Amino acid sequence: MKMKKILKFLYTMLALVVVTGCTKEIELYDGEEGIYFNVQYGPEWGNERVWANQQLSNVEFINIAGNTDTLQLKVMTTGRTKDYDRHFQVEIVMDSTTAIEGENYERLSSRYTVKAGDYFTYIPVVLNRTENIQDEAKSMLIRLIPSEDFKIGIPVWKKLPNQWDGVIKGDFPADCHKVVITDFVSKPIRWIGLANDGLEAGLWGDFTQKKYRLICEQFGLVYSDFMSTTAMPDAKRTVIREHMARLLQDLYNKKTPILEEDGRLMWFMGVTWTSRVGVPWKGF
Repeated sequence: MKMKKILKFLYTMLALVVVTGCTKEIELYDGEEGIYFNVQYGPEWGNERVWANQQLSNVEFINIAGNTDTLQLKVMTTGRTKDYDRHFQVEIVMDSTTAIEGENYERLSSRYTVKAGDYFTYIPVVLNRTENIQDEAKSMLIRLIPSEDFKIGIPVWKKLPNQWDGVIKGDFPADCHKVVITDFVSKPIRWIGLANDGLEAGLWGDFTQKKYRLICEQFGLVYSDFMSTTAMPDAKRTVIREHMARLLQDLYNKKTPILEEDGRLMWFMGVTWTSRVGVPWKGF
């Protein structure tokens, strides 16, 4: 009998909770309406629950196929969502930026929108592969600007419990995000070729950035494709050699040869000429 009374009491309480939940709005966070950068990334076995909030995004064109890349920077909001669109702007902090607009990156939009009912949006940043990032990193600092719709929601990011470490450890401003662009190249593991006393030999000859980039352009490859036997087996290296030798020979026969930076003819095994590092070609 006592157990029946307990069960009846529990059912009554549950019914009250259900009725209350149906008749009363769920109370939402009613703080200040603001914006802040919420850029997260990390190892692929993680996700946004454990990835760090990052102040820095490194864009390495060496690992990107093609000459452009679009970086999507996530901007979150605080406060209640709205049933209308809200807007904000950003600026490039010039005294902390070495990247060149129109060369390293395309002009950013004059205004960004958080759609009605949404609590985040993205700032797309279009970046370009250029010669000036092959030897020197270029960077840009992007800052959120308060608007009629938004203030700065979180002034400083602090590491949250259970989050992994970020690229930059410690606290950092949440209204700014830094983008660093590089295209550094060194001789990859699976490069097959060399120069014997300056004379090019092997399947691909001596490593040069120009030759490496031409291979990538012809085959749609990125740097990681040259770093393991799985990605670059011997058969693939042979196919590359055959294609590149044929390409260079065709251009040479048309009297439009490709030259290395030191003026010598670009070389792969199979072309009809020899090539010595540091010795310019004398011409037809």
